[in-house]
Amino acid sequence: MANRRTGLTTRASCLLAAGLTAVACGLLLGEVDLVRAGVLAAAIPCVAAVIVQRSRVQVTNQRSVEPRQASAGDSVTVHLVIANRSRIRTGTLMLEDQLPERLVGKARFVLDPLGGHESRTVSYRIPTLGRGHYRTGPLRVRLTDPFRMIDVTRSFTATDEFVVAPVVDELPALDPPRTDELGDNAGSHSIGSHGADDQSTREYRMGDDLRKIHWRSSARVGALMVRQEERPWRGQSTVLLDLRGSAHATAPDAVPGADPRLTSSLEWAVSAAASVGARLLAADRETSLLCDPTGERLRVADRGRLTGYLAGVREIGQGDLTAMAGPLRVAARDSALVAILGRVDPVTLRTLADAHPRGRSSPALAMLLDVDTWRDQELAAATGRPVHHTAEVLRNAGWRVTIVSCGEPTARAWQLLLGGTASARMNATALR
Repeated sequence: MANRRTGLTTRASCLLAAGLTAVACGLLLGEVDLVRAGVLAAAIPCVAAVIVQRSRVQVTNQRSVEPRQASAGDSVTVHLVIANRSRIRTGTLMLEDQLPERLVGKARFVLDPLGGHESRTVSYRIPTLGRGHYRTGPLRVRLTDPFRMIDVTRSFTATDEFVVAPVVDELPALDPPRTDELGDNAGSHSIGSHGADDQSTREYRMGDDLRKIHWRSSARVGALMVRQEERPWRGQSTVLLDLRGSAHATAPDAVPGADPRLTSSLEWAVSAAASVGARLLAADRETSLLCDPTGERLRVADRGRLTGYLAGVREIGQGDLTAMAGPLRVAARDSALVAILGRVDPVTLRTLADAHPRGRSSPALAMLLDVDTWRDQELAAATGRPVHHTAEVLRNAGWRVTIVSCGEPTARAWQLLLGGTASARMNATALR
């Protein structure tokens, strides 16, 4: 469905006005030749308008974008298929496509006339974009007759939407311990809440197979109990992403088109969360994302949903993470917790320290960003940085922490963070 607008060009308006003036002057002066010339001049734009209207020129548009989901720093190509459904040849077509809101201007093209039932594809490339959700279109098409007397403008309604996801780095094949590998409660979780204990039972529900009734448990409880189905254990993991605006910094002299992870600590943190989440999903972990200010954990089933969600996250105005205190304690108790943290204030530091269960042999993991290095690395190196004190407090609370500076690859930070954990896990396995 397209909106249509038809109008006289400036050339046609001038010719029509001149013709009518000539007709009037000829009638007043009694000059028949001047009247004839005026009628001819006025008739040309009128005839052109009738021809354009009666020609029933039908121009259609089909559009696509490639790829639908790109990574930050990649370019996106938009393809426009312009087709003439009429048997009459069009005039020159002028195309104007609306660019995403973050870009200034419009994409403009001039297309040679299309023959009857002819279609042609034009493409344009959108340069590197930052992380986010984008939309292009709608397309506007201007058609003119060969004499440029009449303009026909059609505004189509179709648009394209695409996602620019954060960069996902391939991380070393090191994974946090599964929740059943370390700790005092290893292997004793029930399937109803965590994993696969083949001896667990639950209350009978209408429709359950009577052969699965566990009579001993039923006699002890006083209600019918059934055995739960066995299924493989899948370790649970939670990725905490710190989105507080006060916790991050941006380089004052950011260069357009540069890797956003080098100019913004928030972009580094989002990319790291995407990389860690993708690594955990590849290891067949049940992965959740904790970044919502309300403390709600988002369950991510696959890499596409993870990166698609992280493409749209923005910094939040909260000053600390106290709203997440409860979900943090649950995540640290029931899953392998991996946190990507910015600048940590005293209240948030206390919240994080209290979240980790005392005496648990499986540590919570934290990538702690040295945010000052995103502003000025030399100044940050010359001054005392509170990030080291924060790291020490978290380590004393049972966290395993690695400090990340601007420009450090995510893969290296992951390797440093998991190196000691992997050794501890192998030692624990050897003692069994």
